Amino acid sequence: MRYPEGLLPEILDAYERDEHYFAAIRLIRGGDDRIFELGISRSSFLSLRRVFDLRPFDAMPGVSRRYFFVPGYSKREDPERCIGTVRIEQGHDGKQCEVEMPSSLIANLLWFHGMATLAPAAHLKSWAPSSA
Repeated sequence: MRYPEGLLPEILDAYERDEHYFAAIRLIRGGDDRIFELGISRSSFLSLRRVFDLRPFDAMPGVSRRYFFVPGYSKREDPERCIGTVRIEQGHDGKQCEVEMPSSLIANLLWFHGMATLAPAAHLKSWAPSSA
């Protein structure tokens, strides 16, 4: 099942800068389209790097993949080892994968997913996708 464009937060990147870790999350709400920089823990960074290493489809040169957070998860006793759901899309194909990730990352992604507008994230560094 393909989700409507903009419904799910898109996970664009996870990176390190000045010994701190960040994720770039794209969110579309009410016609507003922004990429937000979210400060994350090292364990969240490593979890997202593992997400980007997933290859659920045949390798096709020149076809990029997109990664979306799906609001499905399960908690574990260890808050660093919860299971989150990520939708990976490549071309016209899509597949949901369960991935181990910290509960703090899941909570942040759920926060983005639950926004009706971009106003709650106005305090975060952000930019328009065209200037990314």
